[in-house]
Amino acid sequence: MVSGRGILGVVTRIAPIRPVVAGALAILALVLAAIAPARAIDAHLDADAIDQAIIFARQATREERREFHDGYFRLPGEAVRRISLVSEYRRVVLLVEEKMRILDRNYGVRQMTDALKPWRGLLEVIVELQFHPQNNYVGVPLIDVLLVPLDGAGPPMPLVPESTDRRPRFGLFWDPAPMGAPWWPFPPPSIPVITGSEPLTGGWLHARFDAGPLARGRYEVVIKNGAATLGTGTFDLGTLR
Repeated sequence: MVSGRGILGVVTRIAPIRPVVAGALAILALVLAAIAPARAIDAHLDADAIDQAIIFARQATREERREFHDGYFRLPGEAVRRISLVSEYRRVVLLVEEKMRILDRNYGVRQMTDALKPWRGLLEVIVELQFHPQNNYVGVPLIDVLLVPLDGAGPPMPLVPESTDRRPRFGLFWDPAPMGAPWWPFPPPSIPVITGSEPLTGGWLHARFDAGPLARGRYEVVIKNGAATLGTGTFDLGTLR
């Protein structure tokens, strides 16, 4: 059996080591934090973050909504009418806004968690295209969507999406829907996918990027048709959720 004095002696010898270890761990944590790039775009939202997005969508004024959504889209020009970023957080805001518009109150945390399942860990880039009236396309061509980091050291290395879906647009062009939300990034649900008598006038690209490697800073979305650049848009991911 070890006496009380012996126990105290052991404690006395070990105690001075603890601050040294704690200090070393703290320094190591600071070094790792400095080396690792700060994450951009919230991914894998937990229940609290989903609830925050729901509350914002329910309570924000129209001006607050516009200010929020303005950071997520650009209007490059004619060939590329719009470039929209849709993060997990913004997707919840958009879904709740749409449910409120159609007077559907079924938008709790559980419902939004289920809706996010196909989009976990992803940043979606949606591109609206408008083709020349005299084009001879029979479908949306293999136009590429690239993410180019602008603030990193050395030459920028473009990021390619994990997958890209292409949806054609036939007939006369459209205004964003719903009409009360000009920031709405998705194709209107009433737009037909195929009609046999109308020309192909445009389309949508849905490019899905892994949000994990994205660091804070500016990125340029570049829309390429072969060697030709159709349009670009610059976004600061450090200011978005």
